[in-house]
Amino acid sequence: MSVTIPVGKKMEQEEKKSLATFLSDDEVKIVWREDSNLDKPPKVGRGKILNDDDNFVYLSGDKGTVIVNKKDIIAVKQLPKE
Repeated sequence: MSVTIPVGKKMEQEEKKSLATFLSDDEVKIVWREDSNLDKPPKVGRGKILNDDDNFVYLSGDKGTVIVNKKDIIAVKQLPKE
């Protein structure tokens, strides 16, 4: 008995790569919103992405480490190398 994996599902698994894979050596700026209240300004973090999983991004910078929920991220910008 053989089991086949649908092509679409296989492609989806191969294309799913982490942010840390692409940006692990680069300084980034992440903008996110912790509160759905649009009157409050968004949060900004700068540093290096240490790791990420299905739900969170782990960002470490000069002021410490922050764990950001991926659902709350507005933008990720790669900063120029010095």
